[in-house]
Amino acid sequence: MKIGKIFALVVALTLVFGTLNYSKSNNTVSAAIGNITVNPLETSEAFKNPNMGFRPSVYIGSNTFPDKEYTSIYKQYIRYTDLENFASDSVQKIKDWSNTAWAGIEARNIKVVPRVVIVYPNTGEFWADGIPNNDPVERWTSDTYKSRMVAFIAKLGQAWDNDPRVAAIELGLFGNWGEQHIWPLKFADGTDRIPLSFQTAFGNAYTAAFPNKKVMIRYPDTFTSYNFGTQWDSFALPDDATGGNGEISRDNWRTQINSGEVAYDWGNQANLGGSPDGTLGSTANTNYVIDWIMNTHTSSLGWIAEYNAGNPTVEIGATAMQKVLGYRYVINQATFSGNVTPGQTMNVSLSIVNKGSSPMYYNWPVEASLLRADKSVAWSGTFNTNITQWLPGTNWNSSSRTYSNAPAVNTVSGAFTIPSNLAAGTYTLAVAVLDPAGNKPSVRFANTNYYNGGRTPLGKVGIGQDPSDQNLGTFNSLKSDNSLSYSLTGGSTPTATPAPTATPTATPAPTATPTATPTPNSTSYEAEASANTLAGAAVISTCTTCSGGNKVGYVGNNNGTLQFNGVNVSTAGTYTLKINYLNGDTSRSASISVNGGSLVTLNFANSGGWTTVGTLQTSVSLQAGNNTIKLSNATGYAPDFDRITIVGGTGTPTPTPTGTPSPTPTPTPGGGLYLDTFNNAALWPGTNSLGKWTGANSFSNGAGAGVISSGALALQYNNTGWFGSDINQDISAYTTMIIRIKGAVGGEQTHINVNIGGVTKTLALFSSNTLTTSYKDIAFNLVSNGVNRVTPGNVALSFSNGFSGTVYIDEIKFQ
Repeated sequence: MKIGKIFALVVALTLVFGTLNYSKSNNTVSAAIGNITVNPLETSEAFKNPNMGFRPSVYIGSNTFPDKEYTSIYKQYIRYTDLENFASDSVQKIKDWSNTAWAGIEARNIKVVPRVVIVYPNTGEFWADGIPNNDPVERWTSDTYKSRMVAFIAKLGQAWDNDPRVAAIELGLFGNWGEQHIWPLKFADGTDRIPLSFQTAFGNAYTAAFPNKKVMIRYPDTFTSYNFGTQWDSFALPDDATGGNGEISRDNWRTQINSGEVAYDWGNQANLGGSPDGTLGSTANTNYVIDWIMNTHTSSLGWIAEYNAGNPTVEIGATAMQKVLGYRYVINQATFSGNVTPGQTMNVSLSIVNKGSSPMYYNWPVEASLLRADKSVAWSGTFNTNITQWLPGTNWNSSSRTYSNAPAVNTVSGAFTIPSNLAAGTYTLAVAVLDPAGNKPSVRFANTNYYNGGRTPLGKVGIGQDPSDQNLGTFNSLKSDNSLSYSLTGGSTPTATPAPTATPTATPAPTATPTATPTPNSTSYEAEASANTLAGAAVISTCTTCSGGNKVGYVGNNNGTLQFNGVNVSTAGTYTLKINYLNGDTSRSASISVNGGSLVTLNFANSGGWTTVGTLQTSVSLQAGNNTIKLSNATGYAPDFDRITIVGGTGTPTPTPTGTPSPTPTPTPGGGLYLDTFNNAALWPGTNSLGKWTGANSFSNGAGAGVISSGALALQYNNTGWFGSDINQDISAYTTMIIRIKGAVGGEQTHINVNIGGVTKTLALFSSNTLTTSYKDIAFNLVSNGVNRVTPGNVALSFSNGFSGTVYIDEIKFQ
């Protein structure tokens, strides 16, 4: 080999591995591996991913889900009378129907969007016993029908909200085809749309029944008080452009699903070609529909899914459309530790761009894994990230065929402690997005680096040595891999819930604080106080259930703002902020800014209605003297606000008026912060004591989510199960995490993997304390364990070490 070629090879190796060190003793070359950076290529393939893409329909009377090249999501029309004939029919009837109709779809990685219908023109009417239905108009407005539907929706929630086979819900039930209209008939007011009183009744019922599933309605000008997505069943049809433009104006695609069905049976077909093949066989027609997809940020489309995949010209259009429908996550760059000593930290950083039209609407965990030579998993951990925030671009330009506002580059980083007992050797670092139902790889990245089974390999990592090479072997085709599935084990399937292996025999010990310790000072500030600044559309209105008898509403929508002035504390530091709010939607958010500083987004769960006060708790850094706290929302409406309370400040506490709900718990002295006390079963799963997301799945009790009883969360596990609770705020003021917990038999500390702030260990490794059959505080130091307290992400507990048992968690807090 010529010297020039040798030098070129050395330079190339240096760029990949870092500095090369030559060993004089044996004249061999060993690489001192530092960080390795790779730039995986985007695949040109279109392929299946959950909850997105071409979405065929399964019609009334059929339970057949035919294989389609790009389909993993199906809409299913379901007769109301298949699920309920009598008011006394139980939830189990719905579960039994579901288990029969959807038998085996989890093995094919298929999920369903059900729409329950009562009237399907030219097919049949399915009125249950006891509901008057003689008059074709008045039958839709009777009190009997309304009350039956509200009760039935609650049953649907119990059957489907935690069923992993259900991707989302179409509201259905009212009107022809379940589309919330009675056209061509009209109501007394001259309209054919669902009356406002029924929008309120149904909207409240679906919001309460489905805290974990997204809900879609037919018309964007209905249910305007509810944060529902839209199913545009005349998608891209010029005759119904008002539907698409209304969907764009509704502008809630960042948090709610937009879906639809291309209509081929009426209206102007000039840009649609009159059939699925007519659309996809023409570049102009395909681009016309894609323009609507990108402008409405649509996730999935029906009817057009019935194209002929054997036609090469049609296939070109189908591939182009599948690549933009929904999300398309591309890893542009990955940097990771090339050599890790067992027991030490492996750093992994990813740059990810969403080149699709919408986000993924469920926050599934992102896994890093080390694979053996046979591609089996030797170790895995999860990143602290939220994939629902990996957003596409905005402002679609049909001329350049790109978004004018390019999608953001999402940086996902993790610092993983490699087990000290992991055998030395060379492993392949891979990433995947897991379906929580079974924690199996499911959402796949759109990169050429792909292994069958759902994982994206990035490079080789040496454990206890340098990696032997960077040869990742042969990659597989994403499109042709049909091996993915999810699981119904661990209580996720809607069957009778088994009893826990053990139940508490004594009432849990009282929480928080010894009686001799004084409660920290607190000062409350009313939202309607004259000292505050209201701007834009924000307005004071009467609220008989609120402190002071008033509240402030219409904050947000990039217009209204509420600023609390004169928030006074004696010394600078971190204080607990309690926000009393009212929210009748599933969830609303608000941005908070202290003293004009950076914005922090807070998520407010449903409080029980627009007249029910809820409490969210967070932490704020305040300066000595007067401070300002401003609430806003640039993209949608915030909840209504009653008052705020600063805990730990100076001043005289404002008394709580009689009848006003007490705040969710009082923090411990010294700036303590509760993550969850599990005292409010109505908010579980869904919201923790910080007002942020929490949830659990794959446990053997509580339909997979565990059970709250006597102010504690009981988790029955059998080689699976995960619990997560978002922190998503700076907790640098706290040095200790405390889990008040007990086990059914004791010694369960080795069964529990705890992940927080980029560190994953068993509870036994975090703390030398031992679980007993009585409640005790298991405390460990966040600092000495290397936990990132500035951006801790969430607390995650997983039970997958080959153990089974039951633990009871009374509270989780920071001190």
